[in-house]
Amino acid sequence: MFSSSHIVAIRKEKGFSQEVLAERSGISLRTIQRVERGETIPRGHTLLALASALEVAIEDFQPAPDPKSVQAPVSSPPELRSDPQFLQLLNLSALSFLLFPLLNILFPVVLWRARKRTVQDVGEVGRRVVGFQILWQVGSVCLYLLAMAVHLVGAFLLNQRYLLVYSASCLPPTR
Repeated sequence: MFSSSHIVAIRKEKGFSQEVLAERSGISLRTIQRVERGETIPRGHTLLALASALEVAIEDFQPAPDPKSVQAPVSSPPELRSDPQFLQLLNLSALSFLLFPLLNILFPVVLWRARKRTVQDVGEVGRRVVGFQILWQVGSVCLYLLAMAVHLVGAFLLNQRYLLVYSASCLPPTR
């Protein structure tokens, strides 16, 4: 790990200005300014040139380890694995609307949440599947309501002949 504050501290400790350091190292002043502001991380030649110009080892540019971070063990997140069969099942789960209308949203959500932390790319695929199914559900309801409205307007204009499809109980019995 590199620390720009260590380079600044070492440069000031040696009594060098940025211009003098640029001249001694053969690196442009602009590059030194970027390094000291932390806008760029020096690598290779630049790091060696700075170390030799400041007459220090490259390791002196690294920050000292924080005692708090050394003592506390950090558990790494579980390794994500690729599972194309599960992603295919997640996509196909949207067909569950054939059994019950809202299952096309509920079943993919349950699958997505169950494997969210273990399968690679399941987050993105799950969001797309669930988002599309919600859009599909809302669109289907809107199209049904539109078809019903068109049918009712048609029934009203044609003396209520076609109203039988939606509300048969509203019409008087015919002989």
